[in-house]
Amino acid sequence: MFTINDLIKATDGKILSKSEKIFNSASIDTRTIGQNDIFFALKGTVRDGHEFVMDALGKSHGAVISKDVDVDFSGKTVVMVKDTLKALQSLGRYLRSKFKGTVIAVIGSNGKTTTKELIAACLSKKYIVLKTEGNLNNNIGVPLCLSRLENNTEIMVLELGTNRKGDIRELCEIVRPQYAVITNIGYEHIEGFGSLEGVRDGELEILSYVKTVFANGDDTILMGGLKNWKGNVITFGLNQENDYYASDIDFKNHGIEFVFNTDITSFSVKAKLIGLHNVYNITSACAVAVHFGISKCMIRDVLESFAPPKMRGEIFQINGIEIFFDAYNANPSSMRVALNELIRRKKDRKAIAVLGDMLELGEYTEKAHEEIGKWLKESGIENFIGVGKFIKNALTYVNGNVFENSEEAGKFLKEQLTGGEIILIKGSRAMKMEKILEILRQGHIE
Repeated sequence: MFTINDLIKATDGKILSKSEKIFNSASIDTRTIGQNDIFFALKGTVRDGHEFVMDALGKSHGAVISKDVDVDFSGKTVVMVKDTLKALQSLGRYLRSKFKGTVIAVIGSNGKTTTKELIAACLSKKYIVLKTEGNLNNNIGVPLCLSRLENNTEIMVLELGTNRKGDIRELCEIVRPQYAVITNIGYEHIEGFGSLEGVRDGELEILSYVKTVFANGDDTILMGGLKNWKGNVITFGLNQENDYYASDIDFKNHGIEFVFNTDITSFSVKAKLIGLHNVYNITSACAVAVHFGISKCMIRDVLESFAPPKMRGEIFQINGIEIFFDAYNANPSSMRVALNELIRRKKDRKAIAVLGDMLELGEYTEKAHEEIGKWLKESGIENFIGVGKFIKNALTYVNGNVFENSEEAGKFLKEQLTGGEIILIKGSRAMKMEKILEILRQGHIE
């Protein structure tokens, strides 16, 4: 919550109309804005938020604008600023400066959202926690989250994303984290960095701001970047040399069980998550939870009831067919992990890999998609359906059918199914792989 005085101090804006003095949060979306929110009219690549000011004022108490609009302001709070995006960021920075609690930033190439959700759920057992919603982890989503700060908030768990050099630094200037959790270094958004080392250096911009890092100790590229850092490094992973590590891992059809180990104790955990990558996500969250005094009973309770975020490692059963749906995003690192999980779950069933283009890979694009074909061939997965223009490169190593869009692929897939198959559906978000799942669900009552 913040006041009109907070808003003016943060943005140096000019009050055009004044009514409500306290706001619950900032908003940029008239579809979801609340009555006690204030609308920031951001200019997007397609639409300008100023087009929706009238709608916003009809649903909420106010708006922040950067140009004149032909709207009746009576009974509403309206503030004029030079730049609405910078004003939103300034508000977030100002509210953070007043916050006396702890800020934990979650960064890395893969697993950020699941890890953030796990950490927030564990810490919520003891503290009042504010977290970023979904994957709203950029220079808009993060300040929107900060606008929801309340007086009794004790810990913030914020996911920070990056596409290019300078992104993490920009976000850290707003959120000023004391702790960082680094999941791994992989090929996500490599187009903006040029190399894995470039990805690592972009993520490690956070080191100038934090005092303690929870790092994936099994990630050699990441650890190479931390070797000369003078701060406190706490490691997690599978290797017993880590400060916190997982052992005795047992992969179930609908979950994972393993032993979580610290230097003074060990205890078993189980979760409704699948795949080796989630062992790392869980272990990192457990490490943070233990560090902040969360008991093993509380951790167990959280893990046993935790459900994966939408489109991230979900399992569906449709007419005797098992679908491993992991289609929120894709890069070579996460694609390899998903294919390994498909192989593990295959058993004596027919396995089908339905894979969409991986985007933002720059000069690595063709080679990365060829590698998918190589992995499929080496793993013995002969049933391959592709979606997009880059995934065709996989045909260098494996036979398959490639379609321009997910609707065509979904219709083709549905015609081929006989029952009993296991299907992996994965691709970059822009490929809209969820439409394949929708087609498979048509006519099925769950």
